[in-house]
Amino acid sequence: MSQYPQRVERLNTFIANQQLDGIYITYLTNVRYLTGFTGSAGQVFISPDTVHFFSDTRYAEQSNRQVQNGQIHMIKDSYLNLIHELNLFKPGMKIGFEARHMPYQSFLELSAQFPDIDFKPTTDIVEHLAAVKDMSEIESLKYAVEITDAVFDEIIPELKIGAIEKHIAARISYLLKMHGAEGDSYDPIIASGWLGALPHASPSNKPFGKGDFVVMDFAALYEGYHADLTRTVVIGEASEKHREIYQTVLESQIAGIDTAKAGVTGADVDKACRDVIEKAGYGDKFIHSTGHGIGLEIHTYPRLNHLNQQSLLENYVVTIEPGIYIPGWGGVRIEDDCWIHTDKCTPLNRATKELLVLN
Repeated sequence: MSQYPQRVERLNTFIANQQLDGIYITYLTNVRYLTGFTGSAGQVFISPDTVHFFSDTRYAEQSNRQVQNGQIHMIKDSYLNLIHELNLFKPGMKIGFEARHMPYQSFLELSAQFPDIDFKPTTDIVEHLAAVKDMSEIESLKYAVEITDAVFDEIIPELKIGAIEKHIAARISYLLKMHGAEGDSYDPIIASGWLGALPHASPSNKPFGKGDFVVMDFAALYEGYHADLTRTVVIGEASEKHREIYQTVLESQIAGIDTAKAGVTGADVDKACRDVIEKAGYGDKFIHSTGHGIGLEIHTYPRLNHLNQQSLLENYVVTIEPGIYIPGWGGVRIEDDCWIHTDKCTPLNRATKELLVLN
């Protein structure tokens, strides 16, 4: 049975609780989540008894194939004109819109076209619903993770002194597709030596040198779902400093995994990781949050940071990825995708977290 009617039903519970007459969804990721549509132009209006999907004629055939849980409409000139023609927004209605995603100019046009509608801003409603994954989503994420782990294993022999960051990144992108991915979940990060101290470094023409930590952050996109993996290796030889920092990050990540479960907060997981690194004397070198949700986008709700006092829920899938970054020297990050259960979390990745010293 299609999962989309159940998702709309959950959204309708919110509509009823907020005493809205409907909600106007314009953010493409959320349109996809609610209808299955994967094109680049689409909107949806959902009320307690109807789902109206809108796109343009480029996507007529695709819409008919993908959208099975609503009435499909092809626009002639604009979404708002067609909604007006169909008389979907009736005077006096209270309709929610996605305040975080709708540009101000678009809101002005919406309000001008429908002056008798009471438009109510909503924030991250679909994102919170989508954070709780159904089994079809978890299976897609699992497969994306399997592809990612396989590519990590396959790229290891190419990680050696003289390898070029950009070349390794290109090979990874190629291998992901060869293993069945739609493509990269995001642009790979391959950062060696001092560049590893930049959490989001772009691959450069720098060759790997002896004694370089190499931070490798890459993953597969599969059926629209984003995996997210980071592993760090050493090229040539590992010093005591390499081993100390790596072990500290690994213990931090394990502490986060051991803490994460339904009922604990994002702040709790962040603190568990941060406490280990602070105790080792590197607290000021852990310069980002501990993790985030993954799904139809690479960074989704929830956030695992000190600000998030909301409890994790069963069937969230989140990253746990502490790191230490030492300017001018290098960095270490270790990241797994973790499935939240009532009493634990399960790392989906199987790629080794042993410190690899590669020649």
